Amino acid sequence: MKRSYASILAILFAGGTVLAQSKALNGPHIPIQNRVAPSLDRGIPEAPAERGGGGGALWSDDLSDPSTWVTGNFPNTPPVPWQIGVGLQCTGDYPIATIQSTTYDNGCAMIDSDAFNNNSGIAESSHMTTAAPIDLSGYPYVVLEFESFYRKWTNEECYVVISTNNTDWPALTPQTDISGMPNVFHVWPGMEVQAPVNNPTKVRINISQAAGGQSQVWVRFHWTGVWGYAWFVDDVAIVEQPENDVVMNSALVSQVATGEQYGRIPANQLGTTLQVGGEYMNFGYAQQTGVTVNMQLLDPQSNVVASANVNAGTMASGQTALMDQSVNIPTLAPGLYSAVFTVTSDQEQSGVNFANNVYIRTMEVNPLRFSLDGLGNHPPGYESVGSLGTNSFTDGSDGFMMFAYYDVRTPMYVTGLEVAITTTSVPGALLYGTLHHEDNILNDQVTSPIDETVGYDLTAGDVTNGILTLAFDFPVLLQPGPYYAGVEMYSNGNVSDVRILNDLTATQPALSSLIYIPNDQVYTNGNAAAIRLVTDPTISVAELDATLGVSLFPNPTNGILNFRSDGTENHLVEVLDPTGRLVRTERIAGSGIIDLAGHASGVYLVRVSTLSATATQRITLH
Repeated sequence: MKRSYASILAILFAGGTVLAQSKALNGPHIPIQNRVAPSLDRGIPEAPAERGGGGGALWSDDLSDPSTWVTGNFPNTPPVPWQIGVGLQCTGDYPIATIQSTTYDNGCAMIDSDAFNNNSGIAESSHMTTAAPIDLSGYPYVVLEFESFYRKWTNEECYVVISTNNTDWPALTPQTDISGMPNVFHVWPGMEVQAPVNNPTKVRINISQAAGGQSQVWVRFHWTGVWGYAWFVDDVAIVEQPENDVVMNSALVSQVATGEQYGRIPANQLGTTLQVGGEYMNFGYAQQTGVTVNMQLLDPQSNVVASANVNAGTMASGQTALMDQSVNIPTLAPGLYSAVFTVTSDQEQSGVNFANNVYIRTMEVNPLRFSLDGLGNHPPGYESVGSLGTNSFTDGSDGFMMFAYYDVRTPMYVTGLEVAITTTSVPGALLYGTLHHEDNILNDQVTSPIDETVGYDLTAGDVTNGILTLAFDFPVLLQPGPYYAGVEMYSNGNVSDVRILNDLTATQPALSSLIYIPNDQVYTNGNAAAIRLVTDPTISVAELDATLGVSLFPNPTNGILNFRSDGTENHLVEVLDPTGRLVRTERIAGSGIIDLAGHASGVYLVRVSTLSATATQRITLH
């Protein structure tokens, strides 16, 4: 299966199928051969909570008092309970993270389907409803707001239902067509299977048609599905819908034709254009005129180096639109760049709701790193992080692999892989770094890499730092084309589990990150695995000091390389050039000098052997 160019509009809403913890091999991993095009209807913004708008609340509930809600299940459905209380956490076999809501400490609501472990095949149908009616008379335009965290397993749905009599509650399933139900709303419309949202996400639903001006209104949160993960809800409020509120829902900056948003990229892979875009909408109740979207690419000193504009004209209430443009860029110096997207209208140029008019994407021009993820570079309030590893799948404890996609534009040498891991990883895990052509991975031929590193034992220092480097014996030359960088992991049967971070912040095409389960095939789980290409020629292959008590210096060298040993044992010293050809052999006892003068500049491998051990080190000759 080959990649093909996709419009930025499709990429914005395609999203890799993401999970942080999967259920079991029997669960619905998504084979790369069976992808389904997602809906373009995202509806409610999935922006960070800090970007939410809205004025003073007409009604609010911080979930600190369970008596203000009534929970239940529809008849003849599994009795999966909504819980309201302090310190709620998922307790199933594959728990998702706890919501990071504003008032989590005084209580929240949660339905933990995973803990219930429903294997009946009958859909759960559980609801949580306000115990008392809410008086909205005199307020024709109203919005329901709440903070939420959710991760979708396969075929579940989260609904909000409004009633003005507390009796006309519909029986809902994941397949219910709600197009003729003006009082029923999808919370996450068009959501991909295995996908998460930011933690927390401020959800805003326009309930004016069902609740506006009504003297009695009941609000219900309704979850339905078969053995999902969990859904958290907190800090619920009803506010007046703003008259004027244009919103930037999402944004994308892609450096390549296949749509990836690389968080770090060398300048020689950047090219001369960026593809930029996003979704914007009129969330106010009044028509907006003169709607304009502006994108400014700012350098590290906040100077504008490129820009794009869309003049959308007039937008009706609830209308959404898309920006999709190619932007020329100059040669960019190393540093962190910000693409700032701002939507305005004649009616809204500033004000209390203006925070949600702006959406920011970042990218770093980095000569030594090329990464799909942008972890550590995202603006405050935007970063969302997951992880995958040897304890994500029941049969993935040893030989489990993760991959990140790289579109190489110009020839580049790769000297190793940098991998970001969780602090819950356990020292002692064994890891191998691999490089593959795209064809091998998409044809499930993961055992045929272009190159791979020697095995690396995870150390306590690696876990503390959250970063490790897997070095190739010699720099690997990648010609222009599609590649995957991979990490193969062994945990000794879950004794030393290791998990690699997965950047969920920016939506990536579905094939950007993949996983491989031993004795199985490649799947599209993942979004932006933190497996980075390293082009730094000075990274160490092995520590001669730790292995043999030998040091080589200076490194880099102009030609004279000093060899120093702690003892007098004889050492066989072999120097190999970047092609792997042996160019020099020495026998040294104690200390000595290796003269590389006359050899071409480049990266060389020095292999030192004794009767009992062998170690290698990369050195750079200027």
